Amino acid sequence: MSLILADRFHPRLRREQQAAIDAGQIHKRDEVELLAPEQFRPLILYSLLLLFVGGIFFVALTIASLIWHLRTNTFTLYVTSIWPVLLWAGINIISYIVILPVHEIIHALAFMLWGGRPHFGARLPMVLYCGAREQLFRRNQYLVVGLAPLVVITIAGIVLTLLAPVAASYVLFATVGNVSGAAGDIWVVARLLRQPRHVLVEDTQIGYRVWEIPTDNSSVT
Repeated sequence: MSLILADRFHPRLRREQQAAIDAGQIHKRDEVELLAPEQFRPLILYSLLLLFVGGIFFVALTIASLIWHLRTNTFTLYVTSIWPVLLWAGINIISYIVILPVHEIIHALAFMLWGGRPHFGARLPMVLYCGAREQLFRRNQYLVVGLAPLVVITIAGIVLTLLAPVAASYVLFATVGNVSGAAGDIWVVARLLRQPRHVLVEDTQIGYRVWEIPTDNSSVT
């Protein structure tokens, strides 16, 4: 077993636990494949639910922000032809495509925060992923990795919508699509929260494995 524990913030504990891992003093508690048939259909349905919820939220927020800015005379909104609408739709489609690698880059930055070495891959036609093969992360660290793109991009979308609703409308597909695309991340986080916080998580690209060092009773989070 060639698993490497990534934890830049607790070097002494990392060395001790890495020695235990190298000695085989570790056992698997759980393993999930997100693309397995029994998981894939519920995940698709959950993604559609998030698409609906995210769409309602950001459309409502954009309309409310537009009304507020119009009433305060921040700008004047008018459309004289269909071309601005087509431009809006085109930029939104591009923004949705661009947000896919941005989502994975944020995953990568979160992996690097904890000392991990991320890698990228793709499954055609439109599935991108970021993983950290043969590396272990503490449960709470992995939760940060999973939620980082959803939190960062959603907050950025909310701030942009409040400050510049017209500009935000041009990336509406991206912000809503990012919420929907985080379905797998949210599902993994919810499942991992059932595990004790001292467990170690291995990213497997198509899911994860949960490992435990039996003598590990550390309070490190």
